[in-house]
Amino acid sequence: MTTVTNDVGIDARLRDVLAIHFDPKRGSPYWLGRAKELGFDPRMDVRCAADLSRFPTMDPKEIAGHALDDFLPRSLLDRKSELLIAQTGGTLGQPAWTAYLEPEFRKAFVDPFVIAATHVGFPVDGTWLYVGPSGPHIIDRAADAIARSTGSMTPFSVDFDPRWARKLASGSFAAARYLQHIVDQAVAILDSQTITMLFSTPVVIRALAGAMRAEQRDRIRGVHYGGMAITSSDMNALQTEVFPNAVHLSGYGNTLFGCCLELSVAAGRELTYYPHGDRVLLGALDEQGGRPVYDQAGAAGSLVFSRLDETVLLVNVLERDNVRLCEPPADAPLGFRHMGVASPTPRAEHQNVASVSLY
Repeated sequence: MTTVTNDVGIDARLRDVLAIHFDPKRGSPYWLGRAKELGFDPRMDVRCAADLSRFPTMDPKEIAGHALDDFLPRSLLDRKSELLIAQTGGTLGQPAWTAYLEPEFRKAFVDPFVIAATHVGFPVDGTWLYVGPSGPHIIDRAADAIARSTGSMTPFSVDFDPRWARKLASGSFAAARYLQHIVDQAVAILDSQTITMLFSTPVVIRALAGAMRAEQRDRIRGVHYGGMAITSSDMNALQTEVFPNAVHLSGYGNTLFGCCLELSVAAGRELTYYPHGDRVLLGALDEQGGRPVYDQAGAAGSLVFSRLDETVLLVNVLERDNVRLCEPPADAPLGFRHMGVASPTPRAEHQNVASVSLY
């Protein structure tokens, strides 16, 4: 039985994953069905990451339109008890389900944060407050694992429903009232517990900061942002004016592939995010050629990603943001070796969606 090779290079991992998902007897139904349309044999003709450009792009709506079992290789059917499943927030429409083996979950959501946080001096052993979705969303499980992996107990938390929030008109009384409901619960925790680290979206963190007392803001030593885009100017204001005693670290990713992290926390920086390991590649769609580019620093266009896991293979998934590819910095910690993306910004047709997303 084919197994995924770890930490020996992206090309070897890619070949291993393709061998699993395109195995005629034990592969995944989705990819075995697609194989008939590709016009090439992925197991024989795709030998390196550059060959991913031979695959067409995938629309997230297409993923949402399939049952989870369609993406799971039959070789995993006797290991379903090991799978962690989660659902996307449905920002662009119907939510999609995906799955991770426990080691894949840690490599996707926990290890990148822990390694990047150590690199930039993010504090450990503190007390976290997480304000975000739970239920089918993977982010609260990541918040728990991140806190424990940095020497803390699981976070104090406030749950909110991002799908309901998106149904509320931006700027409406209902939207403001729902956000206030979230903030009120978070403030109650801050009033009764000694919180030193925050994890939430930029929208919630800004609203929460306005409701906190000065001594509560001064006590914060670490702020982790996720769930939606934050601009460099907003980050700089929060970092220098609102929580000046904290290390501010932003993540970028989604339920389908995991999380990418910043490798700098310098004030006024351009926000740039890097994948860790060889299981995810970030690229830009060449608008003229219509092909994804994964290895050209400076290439700009719509974000595409490829996820190379034993559980789920996703190739050239087209996301909602425009990005510019950039090399990892010279001092990048071990494992951050592939192209990152700078200043991800929702494309024009998705601006309104992004503006009302809480997570």
